[in-house]
Amino acid sequence: MNILVTNDDGIKAAGLKAIVKELASLGDVYVVAPNSQCSAYSHKMTLSGLLRFEEKEMPGAKKSFALWGTPVDCVHLGCDFLVGKKIDLVVSGINKGPNLSTDIIYSGTIAAAREAFIHKIPSVALSLNSFTVKDFSTAARLGTDIVRRYYEREDKGNYVLNVNIPCVPEEEIKGIRVCDKTLDVIYQDKMSLYEKNGKTYVRLSTSPERLMDASDDLSIDYIAIQNSYISISALQNEHINKTFTARLKEGF
Repeated sequence: MNILVTNDDGIKAAGLKAIVKELASLGDVYVVAPNSQCSAYSHKMTLSGLLRFEEKEMPGAKKSFALWGTPVDCVHLGCDFLVGKKIDLVVSGINKGPNLSTDIIYSGTIAAAREAFIHKIPSVALSLNSFTVKDFSTAARLGTDIVRRYYEREDKGNYVLNVNIPCVPEEEIKGIRVCDKTLDVIYQDKMSLYEKNGKTYVRLSTSPERLMDASDDLSIDYIAIQNSYISISALQNEHINKTFTARLKEGF
């Protein structure tokens, strides 16, 4: 099995290195990852021009490339050009920080996995619920087991598997929850003016705010992870709301 690994935290990210080492037990691993941080890039894709790339050494990988592009670029070029092998599975992550609910829209990690889905390649997005963690070894081992189980399924490729792992000691993880709901979360912007070298900027900082209270509903990804469950969910690229499309057809 040929596995393409990417992320949105960049080629030097500890989560990427950890999952590459573990995934090597499942097959031949190839890495194409952004040269720098690309969080919240969503599905941004380079349509024309030059994209620089550079081969790098990475333990566990047959080949590894840094690409001066987006996470989606990494999958697009990795599957079709750089690796030179037919890719059987794409794994995106391990992301530093969760990709839950509203984050699914913004996430470069999710977008990379969805790009693979567009290309009819089974894909998994892996995230760890911490922005400060340095040791990804447990998450990589647990994530690799979930990747293996996903790849053994007959329905793989019909959806992107979104996996979020709680950042707690392994013995405190209560199990896996298959989640089919998301929580309404928006990011509250804090803005201030900033002057530098005679130019005016807006300084931004954001923090998430939950817009509904569902603290006991473990079918919501955000709630499951807060209660020390691994959250997994099946994502697709269907954007049409069939209920309201039908209503529009009745008269618009």
